[in-house]
Amino acid sequence: MQQPPSTQVSRIEWRWVIIFGGLLVAITLLPYAWAFSAVGGGYTFTGILYNPLDSGTYLSKIQQGMDGNWLYTFTHTSEQHVGALVHFFYLLLGQIARILGFSPLVIFHLARLAFSFMMYIAIYHLGSTIWTRIRPRRLFFGILAVGSGLGWFSLIMSAGKNFPTDLNVPESIPFHATLMNPHFPFSIALIALLASIYIRVFRPGFEEDPNLTNGGGGVILSVIILCLMQPQAWLPFAAGLGGYLVVTTIRSRSISRRDLSWALMAVLPALPILIYYAATITTNEPFRIWNQQNQTPSPSLDGYILGFGLPLLVAVPSIWRAFRRFERDGDRLMLIWLGVNAILLYAPFNLQRRLAIGMIIPIAYFAVRALEDFWFHVIAVKWRGPSLIALFVFMIPSNVMVFGLPLVGIVDTKAGVETGLVLQPGYADSIRWIEAQPSRGVVVLAPPLVSLWIPAFSHQKVVYGHPFETLYAEQKEASVKAWYKGARCDQDGQNCAPISESECHNLIDAYQVSYILLKAPEDNDPEPGDAAFCAGVLNLTTPIQTFGKVSIYKIE
Repeated sequence: MQQPPSTQVSRIEWRWVIIFGGLLVAITLLPYAWAFSAVGGGYTFTGILYNPLDSGTYLSKIQQGMDGNWLYTFTHTSEQHVGALVHFFYLLLGQIARILGFSPLVIFHLARLAFSFMMYIAIYHLGSTIWTRIRPRRLFFGILAVGSGLGWFSLIMSAGKNFPTDLNVPESIPFHATLMNPHFPFSIALIALLASIYIRVFRPGFEEDPNLTNGGGGVILSVIILCLMQPQAWLPFAAGLGGYLVVTTIRSRSISRRDLSWALMAVLPALPILIYYAATITTNEPFRIWNQQNQTPSPSLDGYILGFGLPLLVAVPSIWRAFRRFERDGDRLMLIWLGVNAILLYAPFNLQRRLAIGMIIPIAYFAVRALEDFWFHVIAVKWRGPSLIALFVFMIPSNVMVFGLPLVGIVDTKAGVETGLVLQPGYADSIRWIEAQPSRGVVVLAPPLVSLWIPAFSHQKVVYGHPFETLYAEQKEASVKAWYKGARCDQDGQNCAPISESECHNLIDAYQVSYILLKAPEDNDPEPGDAAFCAGVLNLTTPIQTFGKVSIYKIE
């Protein structure tokens, strides 16, 4: 694809980006190297430090892909059901892992590293499309690569009670996204590539209709991949393009056929995929329940303002300038994209916070514009360097905080067990034993945090393992906890009432449980607790296998 001279990047620039981006990717390996070596005393590190709750489901999806499946079924639930073509990205990773002979955990982290590096390359490519000079390109890259919000400050001031979005919406901050999973940084990379195409296309003087060689092919491919992997990442940018088209049509009092054709390039390839998703969650009952349970609402507005912090504050003069002048060369698209994205964060939609992915791109754009066109002119020359250093110093701490906080669960194994980072002695061996059994897809009853990892590291299913991917999750979680505790309690673990003997039998029969994992209670056990009551009711006296204090019972 021919590019105008303004997008050319020198070898020295690419070398700088490759080294800097490579170092940022390599840094994310350090806590894992330490965690694997630090966990001892019979405890087992799961291999996931960040967001273990969802990562356990990603590994189970990869596991299904390794089995040759292209249709996904929920393995964190006991019900048999028809699969659907969702979570294609992780199923594809599983297919690749099967060919290369990698485990789900290895391919997960390799993909995370590869797509994180791709994200940094795509970010610099976007910067080079916007600016001809090296300084704004590097500022843009730096803000996106290591910048974050003021969550660290808010957390300190609130004594640990307030978590703005830079601390708990990882997809909103690129570095935070690289810690989580492969599909967040991959999505940000694709958004950056789409933005680089449309910045060029909507620039004055560009008059070409879309085709496969001038950026149109890249749009189609990026949109298809985005919608198969993370359709929520596609929506804000596509809506921004729609808003841009509406505004330009109103201002010129005529619709531009060229602008319309370019906008449609980002919409039409998505429609078949979105229609399929809509049909799936409408006609496939398990997927309808999953979608209903999958609630990720946006936090309050101040959470986003603090979450984007200094980049947003620095960007204000440039945002105001763009609003007043509404220039076509970059500002207009970025301003509409940012405005539409902000509105969508509170649209009546169950996955609101997922729409924050990529929103920092227009914020960083306006921050660099403001630095170059406003702040560098009002700050004395001798203070520009120190001010820029201070800006980055205050943007980085939230990323340092999210980088290091999970390590507490490695130092304190009790905290690690309670957050799902670490398995207590005996459980890892029990999962390996269950995986080695000839029957696949059987249902295992285990405590909730153990059940999270059973489908991730075996081909078996569980009664309850995840708040979204277990069907009727709230009911099942309460039943499993009551079974193990011998009492049904409220959400705070208070006001407990003993369960009946029939409830012990009913859970086993209703979900066709084949194996039960029981562990002798200890003082530092997390909830649920002692399962002695139901074990006695079911006459579980002779385990089929024992690993330390964990016993496995087979239900005939």
